[in-house]
Amino acid sequence: MEFSLGMLFARLVLGAAASLVSGAVCGAVARGARVAIYSFALLLFALFVPVHVGLWAKFPAWYHVLFLGPLVPLIVVGARLGARQDRWRQHS
Repeated sequence: MEFSLGMLFARLVLGAAASLVSGAVCGAVARGARVAIYSFALLLFALFVPVHVGLWAKFPAWYHVLFLGPLVPLIVVGARLGARQDRWRQHS
């Protein structure tokens, strides 16, 4: 598992996009219910931490920080956007 710097950044961008989209889906399904959104975000964080601990030596520390740090905030932002889109569709 050797990745170039560009590949690492591409993986981070893909992870950020996936976090936003998964948050948007959660926000639309949960209709903006904060408990569901934060539970989902914390569950994903809890599932990713052991994976990153296991991979700690294979990736630079900054990679783990840049993946795990924004995970919950990106899901929450995505959920707000998803809930907003869902409300917009209901009014149309």
